[in-house]
Amino acid sequence: MAVAPRRSSFVHFKPRDLPDRELVRDLRRVARAAGRRRMTSAFYAEHGTFRPNTLARRFGSWNAALGAAGLEVTQHWRVPDAVLLNNLADVWRRLGRQPTWRELTKRGGVSKFAGATYKRRFGTWHNALRAFEAFTRKRGGREVLPRRTRAAARPAREIGWRLRATVLIRDNCLCRMCGASPAKDPAVTLHVDHIVPWSKGGETVLANLQTLCAVCNIGKGNTGKGNIGKGDVRTT
Repeated sequence: MAVAPRRSSFVHFKPRDLPDRELVRDLRRVARAAGRRRMTSAFYAEHGTFRPNTLARRFGSWNAALGAAGLEVTQHWRVPDAVLLNNLADVWRRLGRQPTWRELTKRGGVSKFAGATYKRRFGTWHNALRAFEAFTRKRGGREVLPRRTRAAARPAREIGWRLRATVLIRDNCLCRMCGASPAKDPAVTLHVDHIVPWSKGGETVLANLQTLCAVCNIGKGNTGKGNIGKGDVRTT
């Protein structure tokens, strides 16, 4: 986007004679005209009134000039190890677990520094994690950070004989769909079936099991309709 240069006053000031507010005002002007909060020194050199070096000398660094103007810092130089490692701790807390190298991204504000920054500084991501561990210990012991927790083990799909008997007794040995029973028709075979199918997250617990005759169970299949779904088949 083209940014119109600022019209100069008829009075000529050298940059070193200008107050800080004039330098900041020009930096904001370029950012506002370009519609961006991130400003590189190269972009400002092309569209600004002053040289980036002028602002860097006045404020101590280009990043400090951006901070004075309320703009986002886009590049970091000579960042101390402690700052990088504290950022890693912040990301760890934000995610609730140890981050991976690829999760260290500046997009979305997840991290202030990209994963490549840690690789350049420490050689490898593994070395960065080792440095982080040593860093936390030096600060008075092992810092308590969230750990990756394993999900609770899902009950087995197999229906044990005791649970199967409990379901049959509860259902009075009747098909929950058609009412068929071996007591009425010796040809009837009863199955114990998952209501919510195992393949759809159903668990092998009493509340999710039902008695069906072979005809209803096979005809219903894994549709999840009615008294829902096909599970383990157990004949009486």
